[in-house]
Amino acid sequence: MSGALAGVRVVELAEGVPGPYCGKLLAGLGADVIKVERPGGDPARCEGPFPGDVPDGEKSGLFLHLNTGKRSVVREPINAWDREGVHELLASADVAIVGSSESREVAGLYDPRALTERHPHLVVVSITPFGLEGSYADYAASELILYALSGYMMLTGAPDREPIKAYGNLVEYQGGSHAALGALSALRARRFTGGRGQLVDVAVMEAGSFLLGGVEQQAHTWGRVIRRSGTRLLGTIPEHPYPSTIRPCKDGYVHCHSNNRHRDLLGALIPHPRLLEPEVIAEMTGHADEIDAIMDEWLADKERRDIVEEAQALRLPFTEVFVPGEVMHDPRHLERESFVEVEHPGAGTLLQPGAPMRLSETPWTTRPAPVLGQHEHETGWRNPPLEPPAPTTTPGKRPLAGLRVIDFTVAVAGPIATSVLADLGADVIKVEAPNGRPISGAGAAPLLDGHEDRPYDRLMVFNQLNHGKRGITLDVAHPEGRASFLDLVAKSDVVVQNFAPRVMGNLGLDFASLQAANPGIILVSMPAFGLDGPFRDRSAYGPGVDAMSGLSHLTGYDDGPPMKPGNYFCDQNAGMLAAFATVAAVHHREHGGGGQHVVLPMIDGEFQVLGDAYMDVAMNGRERHRCGNDHLWMAPHDVFPCRGEDAWVAIAVATDAQWEALCRVIGRPELAPDERFATVEARHRNRQATREAIAAWTGERTHYEAMAALQAAGVPAGAVLNAVELLADPHVRAREAFEYVDVPAVGKTPYPRVAFTLERTPAPIERTAPAFGQDNDEVFTGLLGLSRETYANLEERGVTSKTPLGGH
Repeated sequence: MSGALAGVRVVELAEGVPGPYCGKLLAGLGADVIKVERPGGDPARCEGPFPGDVPDGEKSGLFLHLNTGKRSVVREPINAWDREGVHELLASADVAIVGSSESREVAGLYDPRALTERHPHLVVVSITPFGLEGSYADYAASELILYALSGYMMLTGAPDREPIKAYGNLVEYQGGSHAALGALSALRARRFTGGRGQLVDVAVMEAGSFLLGGVEQQAHTWGRVIRRSGTRLLGTIPEHPYPSTIRPCKDGYVHCHSNNRHRDLLGALIPHPRLLEPEVIAEMTGHADEIDAIMDEWLADKERRDIVEEAQALRLPFTEVFVPGEVMHDPRHLERESFVEVEHPGAGTLLQPGAPMRLSETPWTTRPAPVLGQHEHETGWRNPPLEPPAPTTTPGKRPLAGLRVIDFTVAVAGPIATSVLADLGADVIKVEAPNGRPISGAGAAPLLDGHEDRPYDRLMVFNQLNHGKRGITLDVAHPEGRASFLDLVAKSDVVVQNFAPRVMGNLGLDFASLQAANPGIILVSMPAFGLDGPFRDRSAYGPGVDAMSGLSHLTGYDDGPPMKPGNYFCDQNAGMLAAFATVAAVHHREHGGGGQHVVLPMIDGEFQVLGDAYMDVAMNGRERHRCGNDHLWMAPHDVFPCRGEDAWVAIAVATDAQWEALCRVIGRPELAPDERFATVEARHRNRQATREAIAAWTGERTHYEAMAALQAAGVPAGAVLNAVELLADPHVRAREAFEYVDVPAVGKTPYPRVAFTLERTPAPIERTAPAFGQDNDEVFTGLLGLSRETYANLEERGVTSKTPLGGH
């Protein structure tokens, strides 16, 4: 079977993490990706990890992970002959990926706008730290700087210590997944532009802002700054369920999480009378310290496996905090081929992360990364250059116009996927249960004067996650509700669901049932751990998946416990990958294929962002550990206190020249040649003295002032922004990274958009989330053709409703 993207031709002119990761996602689903490397190769070939720590461009774990499935050719971009050779490739390609998350240098070698002019058919995906325009467009960056400026760093770390970056390159990986979705969206949009391609402008910083998980709502509505909460999930009101935290036990750590619907289950697990008292159950987050103390006493003499088994038996979503080696050698993951052996001609056979998504008819393939220049003698495509396409034929169309998607999702990850599809033009119909929202409206935005008080329509998180959709209510457990759901399936293209694996079968809505209603249907399922294997029925929310993947183990201070990466990282990661996989499956069907079942196990998607840590285990048997903001080959690489409350600036020095520039800026030029600081290794050994010298200068300035002075000297630096500052930031506002939607009874509200803009077929956020049952009449009596009498009868019996039934 060929991949979903078979026939799609991609030229990768990108370095770093996000561009190659974008190419990896396209290649894994069947695109032919030719990676064009400079004579020295992609810099990732020099980053490692390496077997035995001996540098070798063919054995870099990061490169091997990011570049599976591609072909490699070598071209010198400053050589006119080589550049023309690249243009020969582009003339018959569909997509070009250009740029780097670290600087605009790589993008400058192949100017993205010039590429779209010379090759009008081409989709050009430009990936830069801050986008092609804006006041930060020429700033130097790294993962640390992007993490800081995106607002995500303020959410990671302990409240009484400096903010920290989560392990690895989380924001840059997110930039890559946004870029991959942007590429496929622009490809589909060619049907509305007379065959013309377009520029896809990806700003990696905006991929970080997309991860905020609603804290910008608190900032906009109440001016409230949500800050890091250590091992706990961010919580703002006492009434929130609890726990959602990481706690120590006899043999390590466990992630402890409440069953949000049944808060008394914690008291059933831990026999302590206080946990069943009404005042504690009513305000669990308000009693978090007390609950932690009770849990710690109970956990102290128990092992991870036993704790999790007991909790899961009660449907409490506790999970183990695993280290990477435990994860990749766990027979339960190996059985599912979440990790696969890949034979590379230079590095030998290595265990690597496998497919992040499973497509039933067009499976993902994991082929080895290329040796530098391996495919010099099989380059290009034999087709002649394409003729210049016709002018735009249907202006104003969004890329996914004409698709209908049923959103049968809850929580966070599924709604994110479908909201993105809605923004891109799909007609997304959200199906909620008639009792699906709390009638009390806990977590509602303030009511504007003069409006009807329906608090369940002002739920801040729900409205952010479901903008752009139509909405109906339907009890699919009722026979007539199930029949109506299947009638809707017959008139749709895609169904997205993220319930536990047993649920769809129990409802009679498994893939076979959906196919019987519509043979061309695409079902996208988003289970935490897959639809098969020993973990199939394990309950978990996103932070529990972070714990089981190894991400929590790797995130934190070097002298502290495992921590959470910001807010809902796993859910956001899975949501973007699910949207990408959905559009890929649609591409396959629209090019002669059929429907299929797409499964995106959330943990498999997260394995991708930890590739270098797993490769270190595979190559060296070495576990990586928490290290705060430290970096293997950058120093200083940290945040420094600035003038103001909880104010910090991030600095990431990658070269000796940057170190010398930093010393000049802070008025200490004598430090540059000092043997204590003259090399990266020396600065690592003397990090405290380095930190004191820099902090003396930053402490006298605001974080914006420090950033501006350092960036002017070519030193990568970024203010650690909180959500209030982020919404007011001039670069963010100029690029409209948050778009303000007029929410009924609430007013203008900022929602983060995807991290890319489309030049020819823009897709701004314009439509708010649906009110409860808002589109019942339109869908039931219009789209499905029910009579008014039949619809009224369904409403009378509670199969559908316009007000939450039996709400809480």
